[in-house]
Amino acid sequence: MSEIKILDSSTSDDFKKFLLNLSKNSLLNFNHFGSITKKNVKEIVEKELNRKDKIKFYSFINNKLIAYSFLTLFEKPSKKHNCILGIVVDDSYQNKGYGKEICEKMVKKGWNNNLEKIWLTVQLGNKKAIKLYKSLGFNIEGIFLNDEEENGKYQTIISMAIFKNQKFSFKDRLKIWKNIDENIE
Repeated sequence: MSEIKILDSSTSDDFKKFLLNLSKNSLLNFNHFGSITKKNVKEIVEKELNRKDKIKFYSFINNKLIAYSFLTLFEKPSKKHNCILGIVVDDSYQNKGYGKEICEKMVKKGWNNNLEKIWLTVQLGNKKAIKLYKSLGFNIEGIFLNDEEENGKYQTIISMAIFKNQKFSFKDRLKIWKNIDENIE
């Protein structure tokens, strides 16, 4: 595996080239920007590069941008302790361990920035990503049936989270769900 260099910035040209090179499948799974075309990529890149609510990670191998990832922070005071993780890896660098290495560094950076919870969403059909996140310690928090619509098809979305100092199990969630069901009339 080649050595990966993770930076907190990128040139707009590298970022544009990276986004335009992603396959339709990667864009569907990432689904952060919606459709990316030669016409709208400049606007997407400029907006993303200037966002202040994200801790950004641009991952390079041999000076080529191979992944973009981020931790989106919340403005709301009651949610300042958590963030949302997003990641997309260039198709030719997937399934080689880079996504896991990047996510491990992102989680560590989150904990070093006083975050207590990192959560993400993933499409139910993206089994490789779910397996990756589980291997990193993320647990399923919720299932959102028909939550997103892609090309006329509804997608079920899985919400997953990892906690800095707390361990919650699926059994803990089942107890809460059972308690809710029993106490609602």
